[in-house]
Amino acid sequence: MRLFQLAYICRVYGGLTGFDKDYQTFLDKTAGRLDFRDPVHMDALLTWLRKWGCRQFAKNYHNLASESILGWADLWESSLPDASIALASLSDQDIQEVGQAYARLSKCLASKRARNGNLDDVHVGPSGAAKILFAARPLAFPPWDDPFRAKSGYDDSGRSYCDYLVRVREQINQLCSEAARLGIAAQDISTEVGRPKSTLAKLVDEYNWVTVTRGFLPPEPVEIAKWHHWSSPS
Repeated sequence: MRLFQLAYICRVYGGLTGFDKDYQTFLDKTAGRLDFRDPVHMDALLTWLRKWGCRQFAKNYHNLASESILGWADLWESSLPDASIALASLSDQDIQEVGQAYARLSKCLASKRARNGNLDDVHVGPSGAAKILFAARPLAFPPWDDPFRAKSGYDDSGRSYCDYLVRVREQINQLCSEAARLGIAAQDISTEVGRPKSTLAKLVDEYNWVTVTRGFLPPEPVEIAKWHHWSSPS
């Protein structure tokens, strides 16, 4: 991924998603710092997750999901990196530990579903777990979705999640290296590509969602050069 490709795709992402209005509402309600023990924060989290496509978090079972996720947080939140630490700073060992937390979170209860006269358990699942980790540590963890995993060769396991984090870490490092050569500081990349409220981890997810999940690829440099020529005064 090149910096110009990211800039182009992030503009497309903003147009397709309404510039993440639902996510911004979540950030406003949590002041950008998710507290699993605050009922208002948990309600905001589950509402945002449902609007972001996680239908397993049925409204009627918010209390069940909140209690289950809080139980996970009591055991596993301390194993997560501090909220100020970005993915690029995580070691392979750090990522392996997060993979365990992710695997346990994906097995938490999200709701119940009536089937054949019974109420079956519905779990948080891989997409839900990844998005909750992103909500809790947006600098360190990107979200991901089912179509991206299927198209990219990942499965639902903690190992695949770790592999994905390593991949995103490499992409971020490449972006930061290119930006540095262009005189752009790593912390300014989001602003420079028009997504000032997105972390670098989320920028990569935005790129993946547009290019892999939606199949919309950025233009080649020769096309951009042609457009630049067209835009020049005659």
